[in-house]
Amino acid sequence: MHKYLLISILLAFPGLLLAQERTVRGKVSSIENGVVQGLPGANVVITGTERGTTTDLDGNFQLKLEATDRSLTFSYVGYLAQTIELGNQTQLSVTLEMDVKALEEVVVIGYGTVNKSDLTGSVSSVRGSDLTKIPSMSPIQALQGKVPGVQITTSSGAPGSSAVVRIRGVGTFNNASPIYVVDGVILEDIDFLNSGDIESMEVLKDASATAMYGARGANGVIMVTTKQGTKGREFPTINYSSDFSMQIVPRKIGVLSGRDFALVANEITPGSYNNVDAVPNTDWQGEIFKASPMQNHQLSVSGATGKNQYYVGVGYFRQEGIIRKSNFDRLTLKLNNTYQLSKSIRLGTNLTLAPTHQQNTNGNVVFTAYRALPVINPFTPSGGYSEVRGVGNPLADIDYTNSFGESFRTVGNVFAEVTFLKDFVARSSFGLDMENTKGRSYTPVFFVSPQQQNSISTLNKGWGDRSTWLLENTITYSKEINKHRFNAVGGYTMQQTSSEVLNLQGRNIIRDSPDFWYLTSTNLIPSAVQNPNGVVADQNYAMTSWLFRGNYTFNDRFLVTATFRRDGSSKFIKKNRFANFPSVALGWNVINENFMKRFDKITNLKVRASYGVIGNEKIAYDRQFSAVDNAVNAVFGKTEAIVPGLSYGVAGNPNLRWESTYQTDIGIEVGFFNNRLTGEFDYYRKDTRDILISLNIPGYLGNGDGAQITYNAAEVLNRGFEVNLGWRDEWKGIKYNLGANATTIHNETLKVSGSGTSDDNLKSFLNGSAVTLTAPGLPIGSFYGYQTNGIFQNTAELNSYPHRSDAGVGDLRFVDTDKDGKITDGDRVNL
Repeated sequence: MHKYLLISILLAFPGLLLAQERTVRGKVSSIENGVVQGLPGANVVITGTERGTTTDLDGNFQLKLEATDRSLTFSYVGYLAQTIELGNQTQLSVTLEMDVKALEEVVVIGYGTVNKSDLTGSVSSVRGSDLTKIPSMSPIQALQGKVPGVQITTSSGAPGSSAVVRIRGVGTFNNASPIYVVDGVILEDIDFLNSGDIESMEVLKDASATAMYGARGANGVIMVTTKQGTKGREFPTINYSSDFSMQIVPRKIGVLSGRDFALVANEITPGSYNNVDAVPNTDWQGEIFKASPMQNHQLSVSGATGKNQYYVGVGYFRQEGIIRKSNFDRLTLKLNNTYQLSKSIRLGTNLTLAPTHQQNTNGNVVFTAYRALPVINPFTPSGGYSEVRGVGNPLADIDYTNSFGESFRTVGNVFAEVTFLKDFVARSSFGLDMENTKGRSYTPVFFVSPQQQNSISTLNKGWGDRSTWLLENTITYSKEINKHRFNAVGGYTMQQTSSEVLNLQGRNIIRDSPDFWYLTSTNLIPSAVQNPNGVVADQNYAMTSWLFRGNYTFNDRFLVTATFRRDGSSKFIKKNRFANFPSVALGWNVINENFMKRFDKITNLKVRASYGVIGNEKIAYDRQFSAVDNAVNAVFGKTEAIVPGLSYGVAGNPNLRWESTYQTDIGIEVGFFNNRLTGEFDYYRKDTRDILISLNIPGYLGNGDGAQITYNAAEVLNRGFEVNLGWRDEWKGIKYNLGANATTIHNETLKVSGSGTSDDNLKSFLNGSAVTLTAPGLPIGSFYGYQTNGIFQNTAELNSYPHRSDAGVGDLRFVDTDKDGKITDGDRVNL
């Protein structure tokens, strides 16, 4: 009896174990345009735990459960989460509904986020996925053409060169670049970032959007949000991407062939080339340019474990230059982490490490190739470099140039957020931006021609350190009461930037090998070590600020935003140190009015307007101080002895104050056909006053000839229109986007130096001649030169017409604009 009972229990025990575990299968779907389709990547989590899975490409899932598991929670970004009680079910079919409120576009602005419908400022958003579609060194280069009002060019064609960004034109004679805010850290550039690590970028253009950054917002603000981990993932998400492209010179500058050059030379000086068909035909541009590869690799791992969310990204970028011996390498490590310590406390870190290595060629080699004579072979019969009269051999310039640069950039912050009294969030953040650079340039002994030679080998070395720390403390309040929605943020920030540079030079290096590129007491050049170290004048300063922004929305229709920031900078003396930068903006969501219901094709219509004041102080911190030097000697007394004297080598101005930009923006946003067709239209006006500018002052003031002093002495106006159109749709399961934007910019200098006169400092020169000019009534940097009305055909025509003393037959004929019978600098005009 007992034996049979024991056997029965043993036979039943496996069944009891099986009853404790079971597998649930099913499918998660969504409904779009009336069609039910599987939802890939949806989260399926056992309620109350971190255990779960995600659906496959068809929306199917399979999950093992324990006996204590009672329900499953299904979620997906943009959809309402749904919890299902299991009971005895092992097969589930779940349909998630769209969360209309969550699907509304969220825009990152200064010190917070806002729904697109509540936005009153002029802000353009770009998704990170759109930045990776174009191979580029910098995310800014990938932004080109995607945002109205933003002009992006490259500073040069060298590998690793930075982009030049202008938002709504140039409104200052100083640094006109915008600032960048990466995960809350304020920066001057983002060349260290990998596009694959970016979640989104927002371009803040008007005063309402940029006033939260006060003195640094006059040229616009670009917000960058990097990727974070995703909750609800049982396993890490691993992504790898790679792209490879080739760079070529699509079109070379048109120059004469060797034969054509010889023909022209014979016309000028008969007999210069006896056999024009036998002269060399060297394509110097073809000699220096080459097709060069560019590659980018990105590997990332993201996910969540318990209360922790993480993102790790590793990127490698390499760009070969189109000129030999030029290249750029960058390695990027991105580490983002957040930890939910409790329901009310969240901690986080964002860190980027980016070492780079760059090799540069001679900066004048392209200009040399344009001017080199095509009738000269690059090499001599013995294999050496040929002499190229007048300019030098560009291939020799490349070969004998050995220039390298390295940097290591560290950017990141740590933050803590505490939620209290339900509607308040206190946040404290400490950010850091450090960069260490070093460079070396070696020129060996060589001889190509008397014009192109180096008799003593030289070595230049330089080191630089720059660091910026930023402490920000803010409190945010959010509350919704019936038809009223409030949001406010206030805070205090402190920032300090410092730098140090060291440059040394040596000569007579014992060998050409890089292993011997070092400096010793025997090869160090004494004149180069008299003042070998110093600082970068515009990278040593401190700022402190108070800030506030309040948003109010009534019934999802009427919007009000008020912003105030007070900045203080060490670049100004105490009485001018602080300045206030307020702004106000109004918006009306017309689409939410009852009378709009009759227009069923219109799905969005909003009108907004803003006005505010923002500042700029991008000058060197020492412009307020005067400095003396002993470069002037004087003769005194009956003995006429030479006595050392002092003079103002640098004239300072203690009365400097902030530049201020008064900006107005009026905009309309529209959407049709369920927002498949969208459009934004803006009119803007930026009036920048008290522009800081360095002007020449007369030598009799005791400062020496050519000295300058900085004044608040100019005013510039920018105004124009922006249009941005987009179409999003789906055709036979293929989703596509089309976009177009256009911008007009009217730039005008209203005042210079108080009296409305121009100054030599406002001209840019090439080979001693002015080529651009800034003066009242003209745009900044207008082209400035001679008007032409033909070419001198013969000697008789040359002798009968005013001309420069060095003019000859075949030269351009310049217009005598001042009618004085001579061609002088006074005949130059704005072109």
